[in-house]
Amino acid sequence: MCLNNSMCGCSGNGHGNGECTALGPFVAIDAACITPPVATGSIIPFSSGITPVALVAAATGLIATVSLVGFGTAVPGITLAGVNIDLTTSAATEAFTVPRPGTITSISATISATAALTLTGTATVRAQIYRAVQGSNVFSPTAAFVDLLPPLPLIALAVGTIASGNANVSVPVSTGDRLLMVFSMTTTGVAATLAGNASAGITIV
Repeated sequence: MCLNNSMCGCSGNGHGNGECTALGPFVAIDAACITPPVATGSIIPFSSGITPVALVAAATGLIATVSLVGFGTAVPGITLAGVNIDLTTSAATEAFTVPRPGTITSISATISATAALTLTGTATVRAQIYRAVQGSNVFSPTAAFVDLLPPLPLIALAVGTIASGNANVSVPVSTGDRLLMVFSMTTTGVAATLAGNASAGITIV
């Protein structure tokens, strides 16, 4: 019976109160034919803001110090403890805490030089996520990284020279993990310091 709407189209000379005859058609769809929505995830942005990063390579070409990049600020002059970053006694950090489990699926980064260099060789800049588990101040490198292209020519590096890169990755993260965006530099066997504006982004699904 049509009880809620007197004009619901039921029989009864247009007054409702009769039996409904327009009950369909109803179409069943196989669940296997329903396309699930694409999991786009969340984009986490990073930028050095008004503080350029300072990436230092030793005479061996290996990393000397790195810079942490946050949300409009940066912390240069961070020394690695082996391959890790230990911020136990540091007065500064750019880490953020993961609020739910997920997976880092992509990373993108750019650096723009803010000072000219005239050194022999080239430099490769890497943007990489470091992770500390809940309750720890020791951050370890993850597989979420990208090496920026092209390698920067130190012999004639001009202000405004840009290197960038994108990578698809798969790095699971857990609730309570803390993540750091870290920029570093290696060279072809020459000591160098690269100053630049750094920006990056990751996707967490």
